[in-house]
Amino acid sequence: FVKKKYEAFFHGDLEEAARAYDLCTSFLTPTMGRQIGIIVSFFIDGMIGFFHARKRNEDEAKWTNVGKESINLLRKWVVSSEWNFSNKLHLLEAEYYFLNGDDERAIDSYQRSIKAAHEHRFIHEEGLAEEKLASYLLRKSRHDEAMVHYVNAKKCYDAWGAQSVVDRIDKIIALLLPLCTEQRISPVIR
Repeated sequence: FVKKKYEAFFHGDLEEAARAYDLCTSFLTPTMGRQIGIIVSFFIDGMIGFFHARKRNEDEAKWTNVGKESINLLRKWVVSSEWNFSNKLHLLEAEYYFLNGDDERAIDSYQRSIKAAHEHRFIHEEGLAEEKLASYLLRKSRHDEAMVHYVNAKKCYDAWGAQSVVDRIDKIIALLLPLCTEQRISPVIR
């Protein structure tokens, strides 16, 4: 179920990711699988949690708590390895600020996540942070800025070799393009 959750998350099927999350939590004994899988699972749980909390349904408190628990874990882990966990923590914090309408802190945290993922060579997580910043900007009707970050996300996912994720981002870009005032969008150069 952890793999199914991860796959559903990166393919943009957050409903399936939430179902996989619920199935994972229905097991009384946690798995002692590979440590990296467990770490990534908690990170993805937080991302799923904040996405569903923003939907403002009757289970908003449940999903907010899932996200906050993930932040608390990452804060502990970043002390032992800033290299491995800082970009994940910044991204979860950005999603938390997004949920709570704190625009300035959200944007700052998205940008810090992108920078840390880039510097630490986590290309897929750089793409994820770019995509999440783009989604945030899109929700704020900042279409041109969102487009730049979707293009950046696509480049990262392409370098990662995730063609199905690249295809998903291409569909978003195609839908967004008519809303952009700047018809020649180029990626941000760091």
